[in-house]
Amino acid sequence: MKHARAQGAGARPWRLRGLPPLPPLRITIPVVLLLFAITVGLHDLHQNTQLACRRVEEYTHQELTQHMSEQQDHLELLLRLRELERVREEVASFGTDPHIKTGLLVDETGRVAASTRRVEIGHQGSSLHPELFTPEAEPLLKRAREHLAASIQVTAEGDSLVAWYPVLAPDDTSGELSSEKVWLLVVRRDLSVLKNQARDQVLANVVQRSVLLAVLAGLLWLFFHFVLTRRVARLVTTAQRFAARDWAARSGLTGRDELSLVGRAFDEMAERLRTTQSQLEERESHIRLLLDSAAEGIFGLDLEGRSTFVNRSAVRMLGYTDAGELLGQDAHGLWHHSHEDGSPYPRSECPIIQALDTGRENHVQGDVLWRKDGTSLLVERWSYPMSQGGRRVGAVSTFVDITARKRAEETQHFLIEASTQLAELLDEKGTLERVAQLAVPQLGQWCLVDRVDDAGQLHRAAWVHQDAARRELLREWVELAPPDWGSRQPTVQVLGTGRTLLADEALEALRQAGDSDARYPELLRRLGARTALALPISVRGQTLAALLLVSDMPGFQYGPHELALAQELARRASVAMDNARLYRQSQEAVRLREDFLSVASHELHTPLTPLRLHLQTLQRALATQGDGTGTGPLLPKVDKALAQVRRLSRLVDDLLDVSRLTSGRLRLRLEPVDLVELTRDLAERFSEQAHAVGCTLRVTTAGPTTGQWDRMRLEQVLTNLITNALKYGVGHPVELHVTSAGGRARWSIRDHGIGIAPEDLERIFGRFERAVSTRQYGGLGLGLYISRAIARALGGDIHVESQPGDGALFTLELPLEPARDAREAMELSTQGTARPEPPASAPGP
Repeated sequence: MKHARAQGAGARPWRLRGLPPLPPLRITIPVVLLLFAITVGLHDLHQNTQLACRRVEEYTHQELTQHMSEQQDHLELLLRLRELERVREEVASFGTDPHIKTGLLVDETGRVAASTRRVEIGHQGSSLHPELFTPEAEPLLKRAREHLAASIQVTAEGDSLVAWYPVLAPDDTSGELSSEKVWLLVVRRDLSVLKNQARDQVLANVVQRSVLLAVLAGLLWLFFHFVLTRRVARLVTTAQRFAARDWAARSGLTGRDELSLVGRAFDEMAERLRTTQSQLEERESHIRLLLDSAAEGIFGLDLEGRSTFVNRSAVRMLGYTDAGELLGQDAHGLWHHSHEDGSPYPRSECPIIQALDTGRENHVQGDVLWRKDGTSLLVERWSYPMSQGGRRVGAVSTFVDITARKRAEETQHFLIEASTQLAELLDEKGTLERVAQLAVPQLGQWCLVDRVDDAGQLHRAAWVHQDAARRELLREWVELAPPDWGSRQPTVQVLGTGRTLLADEALEALRQAGDSDARYPELLRRLGARTALALPISVRGQTLAALLLVSDMPGFQYGPHELALAQELARRASVAMDNARLYRQSQEAVRLREDFLSVASHELHTPLTPLRLHLQTLQRALATQGDGTGTGPLLPKVDKALAQVRRLSRLVDDLLDVSRLTSGRLRLRLEPVDLVELTRDLAERFSEQAHAVGCTLRVTTAGPTTGQWDRMRLEQVLTNLITNALKYGVGHPVELHVTSAGGRARWSIRDHGIGIAPEDLERIFGRFERAVSTRQYGGLGLGLYISRAIARALGGDIHVESQPGDGALFTLELPLEPARDAREAMELSTQGTARPEPPASAPGP
């Protein structure tokens, strides 16, 4: 439409670009008709000439075949009668025909037996007439001899007809004609004269038709010149006016002739086109408004990759003022020419160009377009090919600015990474050092962290510089300006007020903090400080540290995004510091608890030892008095009191062992121990207790088993396991088995008591863990915990297998020789047992 407006009312008639203008119809049609007549005439001349030549060949072929068939029979008769001289006369008579150029009769050896020229008789036919015996003719000669059939062929030049006729010759012995002895009658018939006559006749006919068409062309010229020219000129003028958007232009032709019908149809078409054009302009304006209002940038491209359409959003995002700056330009070369790092982007690798070339759509999550000012724009882009009528006509590319989304993703990733790294730290100084490392280069080129301790003293916790070459300068600057409450350093101000210092305020405080030292501003200049940001790290309302961020990038300023990110980093650092403080306090509380248990266990042992001795003395005294004066009722009471004292001593010993295990103070004394002997001693020692609860102890062994263990601690483990089996296997036998293999001892005990639920099999080895009610079974739930800890300290372990109501099987595995020093083994074991066990349970001792 813009092109139509540009032409104006007086525009030239439209014509094909790059071609000369066409002449008027009054000249064009007659000329075309003349050219048509000439073309048809030449075509007819060519076709009819070929047809006439083929007819000459066919007629000559028939005539020659008929004539030679008679001669063939006649020659065979003469040969049978052995009239060779008459045969030669017959062949020589062929020379009377002016059209026959050559006539030969060759025998089976190829020698000429008869010819139109007698001088050729007796010579080889192939040497006299090589044109008749060419390699191409060999198949025809062979066919004629073998199949006794005539072979006729037109020469390559088309001027002669060559025929080979088989002639049977008589056998030398019988005199009868034999198919084994075949002569050939070779005839060459001239076609050139007949073909020339046929061509002359065709040419005369073509010239006659061409003259008639030329006369018709002249009549048409007269008709167009005097009848149609004015009407056509009026139609052309009307069309030009209408093309110049003169919607009121009409042809005004009347009448019943075809041009009048065309004029009226043109007038109707003009009216409809005017209405349609108005609707199209309105629709185009609406579509353009929709595309310009879209938030996405939209480009239309032709097959050469030039921009054919650009919406307002694309113009704005690429930094242009008008779409005309982009239309008709090479899209790839203008705004998609380089990668994000500035390296050239080959046109062959461009997905947009590939969509044009291959017809496949593509989607790129993170692509880079280049603005007018040379800066890059991070976008998500889609490219789709456009087709019309099954043919690709271009492509459309849409994109959205994902700078904010990318920044948010990077920020989220940064904060997640910061949280992950800070969560691993359990000390305040390490937390602040990690914060400084995380802040560079995300929030600045260098970073400084100062903190205040519990006594109110300032300390420089960390300092980091992005540039390795400037780290020594930063170290010198840090030593030159240590934190002090009287200093004007930005971190000191933040620690004192808890207030964030932004940009100019923080930078000014940083420059004034050097007091009168002349080296301070020089070091600061060499470090680079264009803008700065100082903010507090507070824990539970108390400012414990201050974070200073400094950037020397040209044109960079700390804005709301950087401030929010730095504050979020500081908040997560404060959480990590709070966790570190709580961890330190919890560790201190655990230490105090363990110290208390250790002291309490020792203090409880102090009165229990003399109490047990006094009760034992009293027991012996009462047992020796047998006068029956009231000592009988007192002795059982003393026995019960002594049993409770022993029970209390065991509980205190368990608490003391737990304290030793937790603090790593349990010591092992390794010595040779016979596990079989120890097991038998313990079975004998517990035989009375087993009998009391209705159990029998059965010991089985597989030979002697001796290893390097702590006898007292090993006895403690076995005692706990036997006590457990007797407690929960009342009324059932208990089996003990000792064996060794592969350098390891295996000690197991099986009871047939209440059993253990599967979910409690591991929980029972935890501290104070039980799988039964404390009202039915006593104990603190420490026996299995202590036993497994001792077993692991010795390099082994304890496992249990059980089902409810089916008893339990406890297995102790120990190495016969210690793999490392006992103290090291104990420390490694206690570290492992100090960690929380997964929930599980079984009957405790």
